[in-house]
Amino acid sequence: MFCTPPLLLLLLTPLLTGPVTQQLLKAKERELLAYQAERNKVLEQDIKAQLLGFKFDCGAEDMALLRNPDYYSRHIRLAGLQPAQGKGCSTLGLGLPQLADIKGTPLSSGFGLTATKRSFGTEQELMVYVKHSGNLAYWILNNSWTHELLHTPCQECFYLEFTHHDPALEHLYFPRGNAAIMGQPHAIKLNHMYERQRVQQTLWAGTALRQYAAEQIRHIGLIIALSLGLLLLAGYWLLRNYRNSLDGLLKLGLQRREFLPFYQPIVDSRTHEVVGHEALIRWRRGENFIPPGVFIDFAERQGLIIPMTEQLVSQVVVDLKLLASPQWVSVNLVAAHVEQTHLQEMLLRLHWPDPQRLTFELTERTPISDMKSAAREMAALGLRGYHFKIDDFGTGYGGFAYLQQLGISRIKIDKMFIDTIGTQDLKRNVLDAIITFGHKSGMEMIAEGVENQGQLDYLAERGVYLIQGYVFAKPMPIAEIANWHPPVKMMKVNPSHPGKHQGMPSTDSKH
Repeated sequence: MFCTPPLLLLLLTPLLTGPVTQQLLKAKERELLAYQAERNKVLEQDIKAQLLGFKFDCGAEDMALLRNPDYYSRHIRLAGLQPAQGKGCSTLGLGLPQLADIKGTPLSSGFGLTATKRSFGTEQELMVYVKHSGNLAYWILNNSWTHELLHTPCQECFYLEFTHHDPALEHLYFPRGNAAIMGQPHAIKLNHMYERQRVQQTLWAGTALRQYAAEQIRHIGLIIALSLGLLLLAGYWLLRNYRNSLDGLLKLGLQRREFLPFYQPIVDSRTHEVVGHEALIRWRRGENFIPPGVFIDFAERQGLIIPMTEQLVSQVVVDLKLLASPQWVSVNLVAAHVEQTHLQEMLLRLHWPDPQRLTFELTERTPISDMKSAAREMAALGLRGYHFKIDDFGTGYGGFAYLQQLGISRIKIDKMFIDTIGTQDLKRNVLDAIITFGHKSGMEMIAEGVENQGQLDYLAERGVYLIQGYVFAKPMPIAEIANWHPPVKMMKVNPSHPGKHQGMPSTDSKH
């Protein structure tokens, strides 16, 4: 992963070299144009201002004006005067009498352009002059700026030509740089016309600039590629650590549909018939199953319990086909399922499964904060035939309020109370009170967490016959539960308390 960006850079360098070379050439053209625009503005202002002050006598005032730093700038190599009478003068002191007979054509502005003479292969330089009443003022412009600009960012990378299209000045031709570039393979050029002066600037680039572009792509691109490689590596490390965190693992598990139901049967202790099952969520990670106690609380806090429940119920609907009818399966819900429309929407997406075989439990351990919304949602589902139980009855918030306001007539007695059977624990009195209340209210009661014969007999003597717990079976996958039958046991049964064959499911494990 770290090496991928650098390898990709090597493959892309030949494709990127051409466009980057073109961009470097355009950047150089913009630099040249910007420099010349600033240079021309300064020269035009300074020359005109200086010209107004000349007396053309090469006296002290003319010499002071020629050498005045305000006018003798980096753009002017030499400035001078050649009076109609007398000796000439220049910024060097002495005049250049050979310039007296300048051959050139004045422009419409009154100024003329010409070039210095070629000598021993040296470059010509542009000269601006003006003649007035036999007097001559001239300015030889500094040519070094072109070399300074053309030698960056690389040596011998550019060739520059200035060609005058005015017929009177067509003899003026100023080439700068490496002329061999024009004949190189894949040479490219850019033209720009200065309409006012009718001067065409042509900028060329060739092999050297392409090589420079390729080097820049490799150097800068390598830094970027290595940085990107480090970012990818860090991102992968963070992602892997995130996925290895509980939140990341749960979300990944949802994507992979790793949440499955295990079924714990609910048995009528009088007939030893299975009347239903509670669906207990299990998280399958590879070959192992993770119990819900490890992740359920966290999933509820993170808002993941809603999609986890839907994944569980969708599998329960499939598994119902393998269970003998009329056995039902009960699934636990949290408050959010009924405080909002989550449960209705889920059942709609599942095409409204058979309400006689799919039922629900609301745990009392988590409070319902919006009782009105919950009552409205549950009433709407009740019209479709769906049933609800209170799970963990007596252990948490508002169990009796749930019965009154939500219209629930089925309860599950929590294992915490079942464990008091045969002990001196004061909670056993609460167990007896719950059982008495259930009978008087006509409630269907399911005892969960029943583990031994003594507990089974105690409950049977008090008319509680729907039993869930290890006394009969542990939670099992569908492949095992579909062929499971309760073991035959002897127990005391009090016939004065009739039992009911009804019940419901949960996402919380009791064992």
